[in-house]
Amino acid sequence: MTARNMTDQDFLEGARKSPKRIVVPSAANQEALEAISMAFTNGALKKATLIGDPTAIAAKAKAINLDINKCEIIECYDDDDAATLAVSHVVGGHGDFLLKGQLDTKKYLKAVLNKSAGIVEAGRILSHVTVTSIPTYPKPLLFTDVAINIAPDVETKIQIVKNAIEVATKLGIERPKVALVAAVEKVNPKIVSTTDAAAVVEAAKQGAFPQAAVEGPYDLYIATSKEAAEIKGVQGEVCGDADILVFPALDAGNVFYKTIQRFVPGCWNAGVVAGAKIPVLLPSRADDAKSKLMSILVAAWIASNS
Repeated sequence: MTARNMTDQDFLEGARKSPKRIVVPSAANQEALEAISMAFTNGALKKATLIGDPTAIAAKAKAINLDINKCEIIECYDDDDAATLAVSHVVGGHGDFLLKGQLDTKKYLKAVLNKSAGIVEAGRILSHVTVTSIPTYPKPLLFTDVAINIAPDVETKIQIVKNAIEVATKLGIERPKVALVAAVEKVNPKIVSTTDAAAVVEAAKQGAFPQAAVEGPYDLYIATSKEAAEIKGVQGEVCGDADILVFPALDAGNVFYKTIQRFVPGCWNAGVVAGAKIPVLLPSRADDAKSKLMSILVAAWIASNS
């Protein structure tokens, strides 16, 4: 079973085979706690460590019927301290992955990037990778970067592609098909996304991504629809069958993330941070519990294959 034909149930069954331990800084986030409750019920988690204000956590847990007696509660009232404590908890072997609670992404990632934690190797960057299920697309789709790298240059985009390929490989995709997304499929010196895409594809030709097919610039139609690619006269291994979409900048990727989450019924997004030695979950604080549950299941899968 690979991510190319995995369903929600397959992700769940994969997580059940080896239930993991989750650690949540600033854990008084109702959707996160609801996702944890569902993961406990489904047998996908064996332990949850919740760091934050115990009274606030208990109130949120009560609202969604999470039995906090199943959880370890660590008292902490400062978001920075909670993030640092959460990272050290996992580094110390007391948890398998992190889920962002009710705290700012900058504070969360600052703790992850802290050199003393030792979970980001020298020369690596962090990037956000979303695993999404869209009813009108025949397989889970990965896309990047929607939350961390604002306006990446070519070298950063090469690292972003490598990170996304690493996530895809851990999900069982043996040769990920990567599309560099732009507004148009022809290189135009006035459109930076197209010239950057061409540079990344050239790096692919020079062997930067030996385990993947990397093509572009492609618009979203070409990347995800064989019919559209044929109409536009574009041929390639990735055309109409992308496993990974690489957006040119955070604005484009973030809007895509929130658009499908907001307007596509039956869709879910699982947000993970790639480039660290441990799975780091980074869904939006406003994501629903289903998306946060799927983030947990995806992280459990990745943790089992790291």
